[in-house]
Amino acid sequence: MTRPWMRSPALPVLAAVAAGAVVPVQSRVNAELSHRLGDAVGAAAISFTGGAIIMTVLALCLPRLRRALMSLPRVTRESRLPRRYLLAGLLGGTFTLAQSTTALVTGIAVFTVSAIAGQTLGGLIVDARGVGGVLRQRPGAHRLAGAALTLVAAVVSALPGLSGAPATVLLPALLAVAAGLLLGLQQAMNGATGAAVASPLASTWVNFAVGAVFLGLAWTVKTLAFGLGGHPLPTQWWAYLGGACGVVFIATSALLVRRIGVLLLGMASVAGQLLSSIVLDAVLPSGDHGPGAFTVVGAVLTLAAVWIAARRKQERKEEPRCPTTASSSRARI
Repeated sequence: MTRPWMRSPALPVLAAVAAGAVVPVQSRVNAELSHRLGDAVGAAAISFTGGAIIMTVLALCLPRLRRALMSLPRVTRESRLPRRYLLAGLLGGTFTLAQSTTALVTGIAVFTVSAIAGQTLGGLIVDARGVGGVLRQRPGAHRLAGAALTLVAAVVSALPGLSGAPATVLLPALLAVAAGLLLGLQQAMNGATGAAVASPLASTWVNFAVGAVFLGLAWTVKTLAFGLGGHPLPTQWWAYLGGACGVVFIATSALLVRRIGVLLLGMASVAGQLLSSIVLDAVLPSGDHGPGAFTVVGAVLTLAAVWIAARRKQERKEEPRCPTTASSSRARI
């Protein structure tokens, strides 16, 4: 059932922008944790584990969330939710792992543009096929124009960092594209899980639990092969807020994705990320750099792209489909 505050088409988009605004905060916190720990994989594992702890505490405090989690086995047995959708946390963990490792090779600018390209492509595919029961939307003129403008905005905002990118980053950049594509798929799967049990928080708990196990195993393998990073855990409390930021982003995405689709959700969150980055660079600059003109232009272009893609009045829209019905067999993954 659609919540009253979501009946206005503008409010879900604004909520997606606000959710995207927490991502740069998470990235800044996780980057600092990685630097202090001397271990990017360990930082990603700690961040996801923190999110899993927060969601577990919420489950202990909220009876409705506990009931939703307890209903998951029944929902999957009755084929109302494909079991593979419960593994969406693997995709989120993969993106976080790529962010922590691939970005060291490509640089933040190239990684960001590549990930946004993958996320935009994934959004077009997921929305067109109705994967996960999201609102099925064919890539009409408005959506294609908005997606293209989003890519232009990403390139413009990262232009200073792209100028010196060597050819050796091509393969890592392609991996970043793949990671961005998986992120859009993860949002659709989380949305389907949340809808099946009528609780976006339940899908958020599953996402963090699975992701934490995956990254914990990856950290264990890395430690056995190469040893620990050699630095103790930082004592600053704020260094562990990455998980809390992830909870906000993933829970909000799971709530909104079936309302506005993966593509528009991704573009709106990118707009929030750029706006938040500008504020962070102005208030708490990283190094000696404040907010650049290219980033400001990129943010404006992204907001324009979201406005264009949201104008769907003249486009044909189809109702959301259940991912487990026979008529939706083509949408299954």
